[in-house]
Amino acid sequence: MKLYSKTEIFEVIDDFIAKHEHPVVEILGPTGSGKTSFSVELAKYLEDAEIISVDSRQVFTDIDISSAKVTEEEMENVVHWGINLISPEGTFSVVDFQKYAFEKIDAIHKRGFIPILCGGTMLWLDAISENYIFGENPEEKSTERGAPKFPVLKVGIELNREILYKRLNDRAEAHFKYGLVEETQLLREKYKFSKSALTSFGYKEIMQYLDGEISKEEALAANQKRNRNYAKRQMTWWRGREDVFWVDGKTL
Repeated sequence: MKLYSKTEIFEVIDDFIAKHEHPVVEILGPTGSGKTSFSVELAKYLEDAEIISVDSRQVFTDIDISSAKVTEEEMENVVHWGINLISPEGTFSVVDFQKYAFEKIDAIHKRGFIPILCGGTMLWLDAISENYIFGENPEEKSTERGAPKFPVLKVGIELNREILYKRLNDRAEAHFKYGLVEETQLLREKYKFSKSALTSFGYKEIMQYLDGEISKEEALAANQKRNRNYAKRQMTWWRGREDVFWVDGKTL
């Protein structure tokens, strides 16, 4: 697998945009690899770009720390879409997001800007770039694809697993330190969720800690392990993709 430096991948992106009408750039990679900051840097480099976050938890309001939702400060005045679209008590399927993303991409193109898809929800990204046609179960990967709606350049961030896992462990510690437990408690009080609903948002171990079932140290360890396992599933999903240009995350 060829790895590009940041300078080289910017050249690839420039060339792709110059050769295609209505281009879309997709930034993918495992959680914690630096997709958010790289997409913002790319948008500022291109000057005429807007970012669509492709994350199945960031579409919900108040699911902030757990989802590592991009903050106003991190956006650096770059327009972001796909965030805080619905209450956590609602539902938002891959089909819903696909429709939303297609509409936003069209609107961004009409403004003369370049859409940047950025996220790690694997099925949702593929649903957009591959124009999946879904059957009765929209959460299953589709084997049927419609005609391409736009040209897409896929850029993946590659990081050494040891470096990535350390980042994830450190991030989990920071989340615990700066409000993840309090966020979980607030959600439980504000929305009167069932335990299974909160678990689906990634708060299982925090709920267990709040209920006195495990210690804070055990909750942190479980949170770190869950994040590492998710990153592993993401890397497995994209492994072997020949249509992805991989950038060396150490150069970002």
